[in-house]
Amino acid sequence: MRIDEIDQEDADIDWFATDSNGCILHVASGGGILPESVATSQEALLELHQYFLTLPEADSPVVTEAEARADEGSYQGFARYARRGLFSFTKTRLHDRADTRYYLVARPQRPLTVAELPKDIATLLRRTQLPSSVAQQNAFDAATIL
Repeated sequence: MRIDEIDQEDADIDWFATDSNGCILHVASGGGILPESVATSQEALLELHQYFLTLPEADSPVVTEAEARADEGSYQGFARYARRGLFSFTKTRLHDRADTRYYLVARPQRPLTVAELPKDIATLLRRTQLPSSVAQQNAFDAATIL
């Protein structure tokens, strides 16, 4: 089932993508409009969410400068994804439908790649891809998603 735009604007939806090098991103939508490849299937999004939250946690993530100023409670949600190997981003301006910019909150010590995933999960994840690498970026624009 497709996630309609009203639900997208009313919720902070966790979604996932890959970059040009196969690194994996966790993105908190902050009430923004999702990329169409994500909004197309609520079931696929739930499957990815469940998969990544059941992975074992590894070393502590590297915290970005922007996150060092945030409150500890909200950081924990981003850190749990980074401890599982995902680059974790959040929306720049919460609940601003037109804003498609996201900034890095937590970076993994050892990034997980699509090549390490089960085939069915990798296939779902590859539907949403950034055209560049996130390894050295502190932000990205979801409007560039392929």
